[in-house]
Amino acid sequence: MALSEEKLQEAYVEAVGKFTSCPYYGTEVLPEAPIELYKKGYAKHISIMAGSTADEARLFMGEGPNLSIEEQRRFAQSAVGDAVPYLKEEDKKYYEEFGRVCRTQEPGLIETEFINELMFRVPMLQQLDRQSAFNKTFCYYWSYPGSDADMGAAHSVELLFVFNLRGIGTGSSFNGTNISDEIFTAVQQTWTNFARCGDPSTDKIEWKAYSADEQNVMVIAGPGDMHIEQNLLAEQYKAVLPLLGYYQFMDKYFTPHYLLDIVAERESK
Repeated sequence: MALSEEKLQEAYVEAVGKFTSCPYYGTEVLPEAPIELYKKGYAKHISIMAGSTADEARLFMGEGPNLSIEEQRRFAQSAVGDAVPYLKEEDKKYYEEFGRVCRTQEPGLIETEFINELMFRVPMLQQLDRQSAFNKTFCYYWSYPGSDADMGAAHSVELLFVFNLRGIGTGSSFNGTNISDEIFTAVQQTWTNFARCGDPSTDKIEWKAYSADEQNVMVIAGPGDMHIEQNLLAEQYKAVLPLLGYYQFMDKYFTPHYLLDIVAERESK
């Protein structure tokens, strides 16, 4: 028997509510924090290419429950607003500094960007900072959005281009219809080159290696616009870095129970 839309929504909230993205360590399987293992050179034989998207958190706020951008803003304000009061007094200044230097000053989007940074971009950069002392590392920042303006450049949108997934459906936030062949070709060439020889550069694109001292980031902004920037969003990075210990704590607040109130209010109108 098919579930009603209401039951499907409840099932979605329950399933995502049990999800955790935090790495648990201190066991036989993973005795130490991964970042500490990178520091010690346990992965020194590996070259890494990693990156983040400009709107990582919007996938989790917008895709499943189909929240509008205004509803996503409320979600982020609720999640971050409930968590911030529990920061240690000496750490609150870092969050306040983040608000001052954030690339957007729109309420709701500041909180969304904080989630992007704390849970995605800054931990990824920490990984590359450590690994670049031992081997080549390459970094990208994907700002080219999918087809849904409310989702922007959400988590995993780059996979559409890496794997040429144009045909995944016109209703998808990651639909590739009517997008120039140029960016598909350029992205696939760089990813393939890295897999083949450890360097994503092509005859048209010079992709400089990333290091803690020279933070070269390939910004992928759209067809014909792939360029290196140094120290991208550096002030945001500095503000969030002291707060990385709150990653697991923040994950507790970035949960779907806020969706129930938002969806209920939407349906009552």
